[in-house]
Amino acid sequence: MDIHENIFSEYKKNSKEFFLEEPFDFIIFRPIAFLILKIVYFSSIRPDHFSLMALIVAIFSGYQLSTGSADGFTFAGIGILIFCVLDCCDGMLARMKKNGSEYGQLIDMFVDLLSSISFYTGLFIGLFNNENLFPFHYLAIVSAVFILIHASIYNYYKSQLIFHLENNPNGRNKEIEGYRKNLEELQKSRGRYFHKLLISLFLIFSRAQKNPENKVKTKIDKYIKYNKPILPMWGISSGSSHLMLFAISLITHRVGLYFFFSIVLANLWLIFVSVIQSGVNSSIENSR
Repeated sequence: MDIHENIFSEYKKNSKEFFLEEPFDFIIFRPIAFLILKIVYFSSIRPDHFSLMALIVAIFSGYQLSTGSADGFTFAGIGILIFCVLDCCDGMLARMKKNGSEYGQLIDMFVDLLSSISFYTGLFIGLFNNENLFPFHYLAIVSAVFILIHASIYNYYKSQLIFHLENNPNGRNKEIEGYRKNLEELQKSRGRYFHKLLISLFLIFSRAQKNPENKVKTKIDKYIKYNKPILPMWGISSGSSHLMLFAISLITHRVGLYFFFSIVLANLWLIFVSVIQSGVNSSIENSR
């Protein structure tokens, strides 16, 4: 086995299968992240450090967007692409070194939330201050709402499939209950305010999602069989797709293209996949 086969095997071992990845993460951002991690693997850098770097890049991009200038939009677009790569680094490094923190998943969620706030607030300010783009600034708010909705729906179906793969169809409810009890324990003492904030945000985010349905154990195999092909379809309108097209539209100075995707195309696709998902759910419920 040559060095290229070794690297490919290591990459495959520490990455997710295609059906569990958002398309642009799987095709572009995850492979680049892996190459970066190979370079810094023997350093003392930890997954949370990449989360912090991703947040710093997001804040920088938000600032560049707020200038409303062509150069600012270009730098912001490049920054968003770098953010997407760094956002893939933390989880992959945790798998490679097996050194993830207790709240690593929640930190990643927190960084994604703050980064989205930075991106879309910066875009709103930049469009508002640019006389040529002024009428479009409200679309930044609409797009921010849609990326939250689309990412939330994708994450719901992804977590449900993962729990079924683990033979734990009620895992989402158990996870939420576990974090709720954890928060209750933390609130009995002072300190650890950041951890309390992380768990509180997770619980708020969970309440905004669809409630997981209880699945009869005998239907687990059918749930996996029918939902594996559909999850990548949900991923087409997920967060990384938004950010990839957002970055491209900024770099090419055609931000209207992103608005067309986030407000029109992504929602038409969402309706299309929802119809398919409804049919699949009915098939599973009616199967014996």
